Amino acid sequence: MTSTAGIAAVILAAGRSTRMDTSKPLLRLGAMTAIEQAVSRFREAGVEDLTVVVGFRADEITPVLDRIGVKWVLNADFDRGMLSSVLAGIERLQPDVEAFFLLPADIPLIKPGTLRALMRAYRLHAAPVLYPVFLGLRGHPPLISRACTAGLAATREGGMREHLRAHEERAVEVAVTDEGVLMDCDTPEDYRKLRAYASREDIPTERECRAFWERYDVPLDVRSHSDVVAEAARLLAVSLNRLGLDLDLDLVLAAGKLHDLAKGQPRHAVAGAAILEDAGYRRVARVVAAHTDIVPDTQAIREEDLVYLADKLVDGDELVSLDERFRKSFEKYANSPEIREAVKRRFEHAALIRERVQSTLECSVDELLVRHSNALRMLVAQRRNIFLIRHGAIRLPEKPKRFVGQLDLALSDRGIEQSEQLRERLRHVRLSAVFCSDLARSRETAAIIARPHGLCPEARPEMREIALGEWDGLTFDEVREKHPAAFAERGRDIVHFRPAGGESFMDCCLRVIPSFTSIIRETRGDLAVIGHAGVNRIILCQILGRPLADLFAIEQDYGCVNVIRQDGFAFELVSLNEKPHLEEETSGALP
Repeated sequence: MTSTAGIAAVILAAGRSTRMDTSKPLLRLGAMTAIEQAVSRFREAGVEDLTVVVGFRADEITPVLDRIGVKWVLNADFDRGMLSSVLAGIERLQPDVEAFFLLPADIPLIKPGTLRALMRAYRLHAAPVLYPVFLGLRGHPPLISRACTAGLAATREGGMREHLRAHEERAVEVAVTDEGVLMDCDTPEDYRKLRAYASREDIPTERECRAFWERYDVPLDVRSHSDVVAEAARLLAVSLNRLGLDLDLDLVLAAGKLHDLAKGQPRHAVAGAAILEDAGYRRVARVVAAHTDIVPDTQAIREEDLVYLADKLVDGDELVSLDERFRKSFEKYANSPEIREAVKRRFEHAALIRERVQSTLECSVDELLVRHSNALRMLVAQRRNIFLIRHGAIRLPEKPKRFVGQLDLALSDRGIEQSEQLRERLRHVRLSAVFCSDLARSRETAAIIARPHGLCPEARPEMREIALGEWDGLTFDEVREKHPAAFAERGRDIVHFRPAGGESFMDCCLRVIPSFTSIIRETRGDLAVIGHAGVNRIILCQILGRPLADLFAIEQDYGCVNVIRQDGFAFELVSLNEKPHLEEETSGALP
């Protein structure tokens, strides 16, 4: 059981809600208002010491808080900004509070399991601040040690976020499978999405399914299999619903994607169901638990029947008949009567479900799936992972920090070790190609990664690190001393500044993005691209839709992996700055 002693929560509900026509804390989400949703989730997680800071339209919000028995404090200075509300909330914390959650009221749908995970991590790490992270993106609420609020009242610019930067080195990120940590309510469209999410919160979204895959390190071939199973089961469900059945398509799709969540563990169906049950997805857990052994319902076709059947009609990511799917198992266990009997039972159950589905549809299941097989194959073909990697550490002292652009430096011993760890991370990925720049550190990393795949890395000069001209190899202090005016200009315009003899980040972007695009266009299947810190940041800004001026907000440590999911023409970052090596690294070389 998670200890909640000394943990409180401050909920900020004082703002003006300028982009909405009503008070955001009072918006309806299901049977409750947004503020009630937030309070109920903290209470379910065991956090009872709650303080809500009110300001704008306080006379409408406080009666709700009084009715549900929550303490509140009025911030009469709410127009001075969020920091004034934060300070008002902290001032009301009890003396025995050692850490507190800080949650804006317009981010109300945090799962209790997420709050418990943050509290467990706090007990384990005793960090000054902990952030929930969903698919590589930080969300709300942070769990903040009371000790790190010292001096907060004197903060002039940047508010709470800027104040917490001083504790960044010891901050802990907690990976969660809860998309709610990113879902705020700034616009009517945001509110529509929140309402839709609240109405089906007992079933994970597609992005939450991906987060489960990342959290539990599900192999890529299992993900591809699960994608096809999910779509095949959904196709059957859609066809049956057209004839009057009422199957839950979202449930079928999520359970199909997560049915092999614990693949490789003993009794993986039960193990996967336990994970989902603990996360609050009881209906999905029920379907997942039944996907290896099931007793078909004699009266109705259920969601678990369709996922069970679809799983038996997909071998890897290919559609097959039941006879094909089971032939290997019958042959493999020909001399093991007990196992062969279990295989036979599963085959018979699948055949029984198939017959009942066919009887309802009045057509062959195999024919239906074959008719849509091209669409199912395209689903897999259009989906792939691009592993964008920064090369390993280079032969250069880590301190003091210095500018390193196109200096052609080899990997250090640690860099080679990191590259070997990257090789093991990607050993079981079916890489179709490996690309790199023509600089030694990129080529050496690529060669080590490519070796188990029998691939020859392709070097692209356009993927080189930014050219820094006269600054290349100099330390920060040396540049500041030798080129003070230029150093100051760089700080004012990081995108367009060009050092003598070098290029700007915009120049670099104009060669890197076309090269990366051509790599995408020319290849199929999963691939690895071994880039550099600046190059990777440029690509990631494009993927995330962030301005190039934000590139240094994206961390890229030596030997890190960023996983980019391509789905047709859409790209999504599913993992950022992932480090296969165990030690925490900070690069001593910039840009």
